[in-house]
Amino acid sequence: MTVSTMPVLKEGDSGDSVRFLEQLLSSIYWFGLQQGRPSLITSNVIFDAQYDNQTKQIVAEFQQNYNATFPFPSPDITVDGVVGPQTWKALGDAIFKYTY
Repeated sequence: MTVSTMPVLKEGDSGDSVRFLEQLLSSIYWFGLQQGRPSLITSNVIFDAQYDNQTKQIVAEFQQNYNATFPFPSPDITVDGVVGPQTWKALGDAIFKYTY
C-alpha cells in the first residue's frame, strides 16, 4: 500500500482506515514515552474507529509537532486535522524514526 492509495480521513469518517490511523497514533504516543523522547502527541488514543473531534485534535497536534521535529527534508505538512497524503507519509516517517 502506498501513500497515494490511502484514503483521506477527516472528522465524521469511521471504519477500518480510522482504526488503522488510531493504531499508528497510539504507537507514536507510546514509543515516544518508552524511549524518553517527547512524544509527537500528548494524548492516548481511544480505539473506536470514529474520526471525531478528539481524533481531529490529536492529528492536528501530530501535524504541528511533526513540522517542528522533522523540518527537513520534507516540506511542512498542513495543520488541519485532516489525514491526506502528506500526513500519511509523515505518520510512516514517525513510526520508522521512533522504532528504528
